[in-house]
Amino acid sequence: MTVLERAAYLRGLFEGLGMDAETNEGKLFQGMLSCMEEMAQGITDLQEQNKCLLDELDDIYEEMSAITEDFLDKDSGFSSDNEEEPLYQVICPNCGELIYLDNEMLEAGSISCSACGEELEFDLTELQGESEGE
Repeated sequence: MTVLERAAYLRGLFEGLGMDAETNEGKLFQGMLSCMEEMAQGITDLQEQNKCLLDELDDIYEEMSAITEDFLDKDSGFSSDNEEEPLYQVICPNCGELIYLDNEMLEAGSISCSACGEELEFDLTELQGESEGE
């Protein structure tokens, strides 16, 4: 039984009892029933809105999954043809955007964040020293 149905049931009980709505008790019950009916309608409206939002969120999730699969697909042109060349993830310290880099981008020494334009610089001298020492 929905909350609207329960409120309607209580309204029917009140009217079936034949209580005088002009007495203090009748006025109290009448006011409480009116309040419950308004709250029940508000709850029902919120449940419907929530269902619509969840449906939209599911649609967005599916679209994002498809975009992610396309982005990470090896045939999409976003990844390198060389299976051994790794991609690196960098988070922009200015805006928090996740950026994917390959070795060529790292060797350039810096890139601009695609989201905020912040110049990100990379110093690989320590890493190059470690790899030469191995």
